[in-house]
Amino acid sequence: MTVTEETLVERPASLADASDVLRDTGGPLLFRGAGTKQAWGGRPAPAVVVETSSLNRLLAHNPADMTVAVEAGVPLTELQAVLGEHGQWLAFDPPSQTAGATVGGLLATGDSGPQRLRYGGLRDLVIGATVVLADGTVARTGGRVIKNVAGYDLAKMMYGSLGTLGLVAEVVLRLHPLPATSATAVLRCSVREATALTVALMASALEPVAVDWVQTGDRPVDDGRLAVRFAGTAAGVAAQRNGLRTVLTSADAAPEWLADAEEQALWAELAVRHGPDRDDTLASAATLPTRTVDVAEALARAADTAGATAHLASRPALGLNTVRLTGAPEAVAQAFTAWRTSVMAGGTGASVLLRDRPAAVDAGVDAMGPAPSSAPLMRSLKNSLDPDNRCAPGRLGSWY
Repeated sequence: MTVTEETLVERPASLADASDVLRDTGGPLLFRGAGTKQAWGGRPAPAVVVETSSLNRLLAHNPADMTVAVEAGVPLTELQAVLGEHGQWLAFDPPSQTAGATVGGLLATGDSGPQRLRYGGLRDLVIGATVVLADGTVARTGGRVIKNVAGYDLAKMMYGSLGTLGLVAEVVLRLHPLPATSATAVLRCSVREATALTVALMASALEPVAVDWVQTGDRPVDDGRLAVRFAGTAAGVAAQRNGLRTVLTSADAAPEWLADAEEQALWAELAVRHGPDRDDTLASAATLPTRTVDVAEALARAADTAGATAHLASRPALGLNTVRLTGAPEAVAQAFTAWRTSVMAGGTGASVLLRDRPAAVDAGVDAMGPAPSSAPLMRSLKNSLDPDNRCAPGRLGSWY
């Protein structure tokens, strides 16, 4: 849904305001941070839009305990700048942060970045959250208790819920020290070679903070570039660099090492491959890391058959893949559907989410696809927290 002049937009400036807005308005609700992921999943019904742009305060920062509490509308880049002054950071680097993504929006969408490999996702860094339910009830987990929701971990429930359970209003986060230095090894290789090298790397004693592969050839199974990043103390990074030589004995060429500005530029470029897009169709797939080659081959077949162009960016150590499809809407829809069917048929636990895409693509594709086995539990949770289905109805398609 796109916010227009005719859409009713509420911008609460406090937790009490947010509670009043949800309690006093009727009908569907759509929650919005910076709007970087409004196209994810299904298209929600027209709704009152509740923006968190005015919920943008840093509530508390305790450098000694390495925790911070913020309102949900704080942009991640602004938070990182404040924390950096104390030699700390939220160990989290999603590609949408440069587009202004907010802490609350990132929690609600479950977005993540390459250093999830080392630090986990945002759900692993959240130690408390305050949520406003559809009827205006304020519920908090962690810290001071306004109201306990017995048996529920609100922070974990909100992660990846796409705004279907309630409004994330405040978040308490665990911090890490900023690493003293970092370095990235870059190798030219196919997706098959990248997967084999990644498997060997993760079986070794080395501890990379990020591993990314991006397609540089014409097809997802062709040439690409593998980036392996290490961070920590200067001595630790040097030891990791030396250790990588042993892992790469099967590689045809020695890696190119990047640091400082060149390294930052590389990871900024890689973030674009995973980041939001309003023109092409973007989709993501989560599978077992060992299935990265299967994902790429299925994508190449689907795109070739449909007459679409496909580009793959993968985090092979995590089994996370971002696909960019271009072409006629009918061809893109056909390619995406065939690729999703193949990925989900290849093993249990796979998930495929449709993200940014032109509206014309929706006519030929099921945005959410088959419901997961957890759908009954999800519906039960939804009925408990939002019995009138006010929060983002249609966001999860036919799931609930």
